[in-house]
Amino acid sequence: MNESIQPDLLKERLAQSIFSSHIHYQASIDSTNALARTLAGQGAPEGTLVTTEEQTAGHGRRGRSWVSPAGANLLFTVLLRPPMEADRVFVLTMVLALAGLRAVNKVAGIRAMIKWPNDLYVGTRKLAGILTEFSVTGKQVDWAVLGMGTNVGWHPDVPEGGGAPATSLLEETGQRISRNDLLFEILTGFETLYRDVVRGDMKALYKEWNQNCLVLGKTVVVDSGREWIEGKALRIDDCGALIVEEAEGNQRRILTGDVSLRIASP
Repeated sequence: MNESIQPDLLKERLAQSIFSSHIHYQASIDSTNALARTLAGQGAPEGTLVTTEEQTAGHGRRGRSWVSPAGANLLFTVLLRPPMEADRVFVLTMVLALAGLRAVNKVAGIRAMIKWPNDLYVGTRKLAGILTEFSVTGKQVDWAVLGMGTNVGWHPDVPEGGGAPATSLLEETGQRISRNDLLFEILTGFETLYRDVVRGDMKALYKEWNQNCLVLGKTVVVDSGREWIEGKALRIDDCGALIVEEAEGNQRRILTGDVSLRIASP
């Protein structure tokens, strides 16, 4: 049996963190991102955290459903009010992914990789996903909500309809991993990286997310919803966009937005 999320313990452990003061915990919720968006509209401060045992209407990018049995996985959303323009907001996705990689390695000893734009994989199986949503006033971001779901304590079924196979920390380690410990490590790591972003101190982050991206150097097919782009994935730029070199040699810059990506068959 997995332990419950313990908001009081989390508040105590986070202490001086921006995420310690406004923790919204519900045993069951339709979607942590939906509540965070509502709170953002009501003026909730940066650092507001929403977490739950169970999402009844959780979803990922392009409205894909996120299946999660009650009490098994780590589901949370953070609200930020970043001083940045909209075209840089996906840097936050990359930085949360990095915090997730570091935390999973520290807490569970697992080496995960980023599958651009917003998933964490162990080998060929999906461990976690991030959904970033935001609102702008003019060019400036008013608020951003970043939701993350990590498979912790269950054995995911083989997906129907050809979706990506999933894994979990239980499946990878054979052990029960504390969701409270994992959440604490992700949030504290993310806060440090977020402060680097706000300061404009991006060089090390840019290097780290490129070193930890599993699609780079491979031939990929990107479906932007408007067109298919096939080519070699070269790098992720400092805005979080993927640079792909097509067969003719021209480079395309693909912003994260709504893009699905599969590694092309040889």
